[in-house]
Amino acid sequence: MFFCVLASGSHGNATWVEENDKAVLIDNGLSAKEVETRAKARGLNLNHLKALAITHEHSDHIKGVGPLARRYNLTVLTTKKTAQAAAPTIGRVQLKHFEPGADVDLGFLTLSTVAISHDAVEPLAYVIKGDSKVLGLLTDIGRVTHLVRESLKNLTALVLEFNHDLTMLLEGEYPYHLKQRVRGDGGHLSNEAGAALLGDLYHPGLKRVVLGHLSQQNNTPVLALRAAQAVLDRLGVKPYLSAAEQDEPTPVFEL
Repeated sequence: MFFCVLASGSHGNATWVEENDKAVLIDNGLSAKEVETRAKARGLNLNHLKALAITHEHSDHIKGVGPLARRYNLTVLTTKKTAQAAAPTIGRVQLKHFEPGADVDLGFLTLSTVAISHDAVEPLAYVIKGDSKVLGLLTDIGRVTHLVRESLKNLTALVLEFNHDLTMLLEGEYPYHLKQRVRGDGGHLSNEAGAALLGDLYHPGLKRVVLGHLSQQNNTPVLALRAAQAVLDRLGVKPYLSAAEQDEPTPVFEL
């Protein structure tokens, strides 16, 4: 299995996961052209793309789903409630519905879905299982729950939300109601909360951690990485650690 975060942040999200020359894209908040450009820049073959799975209906996760799905004849995987909420943006596509908490067998990968508390109709995290490797994709979390902690154990790699530095958020230019939303149960994880969850989820088999959905207004990669590294240093461990960006894709990470 290998993966590449093509984009991560409030202006568009997309993560490519591939096993045995077949791939699924998790979310697409980019234009079809931009996905093609970023995928080709990392040596990814668009003809390997077989499906597109949605975490929730917010525009930074779905605004490019329809054009890409129609261009490459992709099945869009989502819950019924999310499909209904996303329909005005996505338009006419081939859909496959599942219930929150279900395992979705793609034939080449299995997507285990985990309900989370973000302020969307039926938001999900994904645990993506290949032949011998497991990738967790957990952003737009809201609050950390027992279900999240239990469902994301024993991962090989993890893309984990480190959305904001709390001081930057509170002292920044966001209006009060938006600050409250971001830091609330339906919002996003701070660096501190993300680091605490990383400490909970760490085990010796976790080899790669990518920090995701960093706010361009209320965070920096330096601050996010510093918070994550502090927890790992206290544990005395050194998995490969990096931060995904909004404007360019990560390297391709092979597990």
